[in-house]
Amino acid sequence: MPGKTLDRNIGKGAFTVVMWILAVLMVMPFVMMVVISFRTQGEAYEPIFAPFTPILRNYEQVLGHANFLDWYGNTFKTVIITIIIRLAVTLPAAYAFSRIQFRGSRLIMAVLMATLMVPGETTMVPRYLYFSNIHLLDSIWVIILPEISEVFYLMLLSEFFRSIPEDLSEAAKIDGLGHLKILLTIFIPLSGPAIATTVLFSFINIWNNFLDPYLFISSIDHQLITPALRFFQGRGGADVPVQLAGASVATIPIIILFIFTQKYFVAGVSSSGIKG
Repeated sequence: MPGKTLDRNIGKGAFTVVMWILAVLMVMPFVMMVVISFRTQGEAYEPIFAPFTPILRNYEQVLGHANFLDWYGNTFKTVIITIIIRLAVTLPAAYAFSRIQFRGSRLIMAVLMATLMVPGETTMVPRYLYFSNIHLLDSIWVIILPEISEVFYLMLLSEFFRSIPEDLSEAAKIDGLGHLKILLTIFIPLSGPAIATTVLFSFINIWNNFLDPYLFISSIDHQLITPALRFFQGRGGADVPVQLAGASVATIPIIILFIFTQKYFVAGVSSSGIKG
């Protein structure tokens, strides 16, 4: 027994050390971003722990940009509209796949899952031509429409719905409730962790989307926050400290959202059975 206890303690200690190393590796890029954002352009490439005098000029330049609030507002509007429509589409679809037996459901899900293997970059040209034909280029709808129905969130919510006891829905059917009422009164109230996970992932993915707005939105006042950081240029090219100051400000909503949804996020991922 003492030997087993010792082995167990050594295993826990080794696991803790590995987790701390991974945590430091994950946090270091963020720390470097914040540190460099307080440096001058000439100090940007010095060692991260080299002494320097912090300056606020980079943040003043970012917040004082004529279009910065427009970029922030455009991004918030895009994220909120997308998440609302995504939930309105994905929640009923997830309920249908998890609780309603209909012909071809497995085939449809298989086809949808197969789309996850198609890189988004391969559809850039067809999407550009399509959006050009329907006159949606240079608007936030070129970002919103492709994001409405993501198969990953359909799978996540479907798996979570399957974990809800069948007895609850059967009792609701005996009471005369239809599928829509069952979804609204039973499944959605019990799916807080999965919905919070969907909201958090959606917010991060859309907020950090660089390529789509970069390619499909051309007006500077219609641009989203992440690709708009490229407009902070110095005489010799990119002004790295200013751009990183903008990136630091851009990450604030994500950090705040994660702080408030962290426990729901962990519960949602673990209970849904989707890992990665």
